[in-house]
Amino acid sequence: MSLDVSTVQGLQGVQTVQMAAKDAQVAKARAGDVMKTEPPVSMEAILGELASVSAAFDKRLSFSINEKIDQVVVKVIDTDTDKVIREIPPVELQHVHERIREVIGILFDERA
Repeated sequence: MSLDVSTVQGLQGVQTVQMAAKDAQVAKARAGDVMKTEPPVSMEAILGELASVSAAFDKRLSFSINEKIDQVVVKVIDTDTDKVIREIPPVELQHVHERIREVIGILFDERA
């Protein structure tokens, strides 16, 4: 799944983000944390702010999920050249994380 804040026009990506945020709140409540009652914040407003801030710097933000490591990856892209300026976490770190998961899987498979 990938979400580019500069091209968000519909509610599909917003609804996915809202569902993830709601799931996180439910998990936090089940863990015994006391939830503060805060007014709901519109995801459209947040995405709009992100798009305007990134546009001010001639950059675009792209959010995706690396399914191998179950982690969100943010790419900062130059709007003029469409080149990826920075990826968070870096690609090398993503590969290290994948290898660690593979090694852990091998260790547990051998013992079972």
